[in-house]
Amino acid sequence: METLSNFQYKKLFLPNITEKILSNNADIQLYRLEDYLKGILMPVIPYRTTFNFVLFITKGHLKQYLENKEYRVEKGGVIFIKQGTITATIELSDDVEGFFLAYENNIVSEQELPKHKTSIFFMPPFLNLDNLTYGTIKQLLTIMEQELWLNALNLNEIIITMLHLILVKILSTDSDSHHKSVTRPMDLSLQFRDILFKYHREEKRVTFYADKLSVTENYLNKCVKNITQKSPKQWINEMDINYSKALLQSSKDIAEIAYQLNFHTASHFTQLFKKITGITPKEYRLKFLK
Repeated sequence: METLSNFQYKKLFLPNITEKILSNNADIQLYRLEDYLKGILMPVIPYRTTFNFVLFITKGHLKQYLENKEYRVEKGGVIFIKQGTITATIELSDDVEGFFLAYENNIVSEQELPKHKTSIFFMPPFLNLDNLTYGTIKQLLTIMEQELWLNALNLNEIIITMLHLILVKILSTDSDSHHKSVTRPMDLSLQFRDILFKYHREEKRVTFYADKLSVTENYLNKCVKNITQKSPKQWINEMDINYSKALLQSSKDIAEIAYQLNFHTASHFTQLFKKITGITPKEYRLKFLK
């Protein structure tokens, strides 16, 4: 499975862009779905990205595979895709319109947004916005688009501030998370997720991640379980299995996939896959092909 940079993503999925846009490496980028995300073969093979992006729909619909679920997004819907998450576009209606907003992690780490960073990371992947929030975000995106073009795609403080406004406005729609203050366990859970994306294929030991975070294994277990309702070991196992589901959509042998994910044997991989999904990798592959 590929992990795509912004450049690679645009080359694969935005076939109608100019060389100037293709070579744009700014930390915030904004494109119109109706102008660019057209003519690509559906469904897209699952991938990961090195950046975060938001799909904001103003007309028509799209279907997006994300974290082992499918979401149908229509006007007023937002898909929030975090760096490293397995995702793929399954369907685009002919009349789809909206915005593709991409940004790098360091933009959210700016001083203007420290208290919201963790809440934004834990924001749910799909939200339906109320009419007022939808109208506000649409206006902000339109103004950001104009500001980017006026500055020849270069960033300034206005564009960065507008991204922060958009993210906080989306966050305010999620009543379950936006009132929570950032705690040490939340911040530690966020850091754990960050390094898990990077190392899960090689490292299955919770002690490895605890050492990376300079905490005890017990403390990491306690924090992650309290915040996410899953233990670190569950996160590691589910990350591997979700990753393997995308690989099972390729022609790779099941034993080869098990080896790629650093399982000791193919049977160990099969047992864990069935424990988490209820079916074997072979049954999953047949179901997908059907």
